[in-house]
Amino acid sequence: MQKTKHNNGFGQSLILFIALCFSSVLHAEKVIVDGMPFDSLKSAVAAIQDGSTVYLEKGVYKDGVYITKNDISILGEPGVVFDGASADGKAALVLTGKNVVVESIECKNIAVPDGNGACIRFEGENITIRDLYVHDSQSGVKTSRVKGFVHIEFSKFERIGNRNGYSHGMYIIADELKVRYSQILSTKSEGSGIKSRSKRVIVENSLLASLDGVDSRLIDMAEYGELIVRDSILQQGDNSSNSQLIAYGLEKKARQFAVNRIELRNNLIFFDRTRPNVLISKQLDDEFINRGNMFIGDLNHVPQMVPGNEWYMSREDAKLEAYPFLPSISEREKIMDFVRIAGTPKNI
Repeated sequence: MQKTKHNNGFGQSLILFIALCFSSVLHAEKVIVDGMPFDSLKSAVAAIQDGSTVYLEKGVYKDGVYITKNDISILGEPGVVFDGASADGKAALVLTGKNVVVESIECKNIAVPDGNGACIRFEGENITIRDLYVHDSQSGVKTSRVKGFVHIEFSKFERIGNRNGYSHGMYIIADELKVRYSQILSTKSEGSGIKSRSKRVIVENSLLASLDGVDSRLIDMAEYGELIVRDSILQQGDNSSNSQLIAYGLEKKARQFAVNRIELRNNLIFFDRTRPNVLISKQLDDEFINRGNMFIGDLNHVPQMVPGNEWYMSREDAKLEAYPFLPSISEREKIMDFVRIAGTPKNI
């Protein structure tokens, strides 16, 4: 009996030791700035200078930071998670410098008192964001009115939104917003996947889908400008609060930019809303190019929208699986070729 008791105690101690070690790994916040190690991101901020590289080891980061330096890179190891973190009542990362790169981080549960907490709040000039995963937060990426570009690549935004349409997957005011090889899914609380007041917005090789989210629109260009959406997959779900996938200048403000045009090319577009579906509502555009797209599902304004495109009245007519099936971005061309061969197009 004594021996059995001793073995059980040793086993329990071993399990506790392993659990403690595992917990410490999960919550590690080891940060390396230009080769110098720090125990937390907050303690490392003072060491960040113009041109610094900030390397984040995997772990859960509970504190947000405000970084003002230029030409910096913030690089995460796989497993870096900002959970409920915020700085300055704005975001997990508040960045105000020029020429910033952020790579390989995850943000979740980001919330601040004004209801618009973001993973990244940018107030500088030129930022490139890669391999970002933001989910279950009030906002994804948000800017003040900034110069230069905001480039977002190979990233995913999921279940973002708050405040009945005042928080969005991304809210960008810049000279150029470019979204490539990214996903914006299930935006909620009547937010838009992309809300922009930028001069130019390019979305390419990306998947924007309402799914079951109660979103507003996939893209909302509030102040006109140039909108280019190409080689992407768009999907409007049954819970979307507005009929339009895309809104262009619906706030009816004066024109801000010299170029005000829309170009939609080579997109696969699903209308899964049982109520009216509208591809785009627009005002004051100088040029509207709508060519090479494939529409699947019923839509309003058919005579205006279908010429130059292909239309299949339902997923059944297209010989595709029922909702919630959506192809991946890499499957878009293959699926469109399949539908052309197997599907029954709708003529007008």
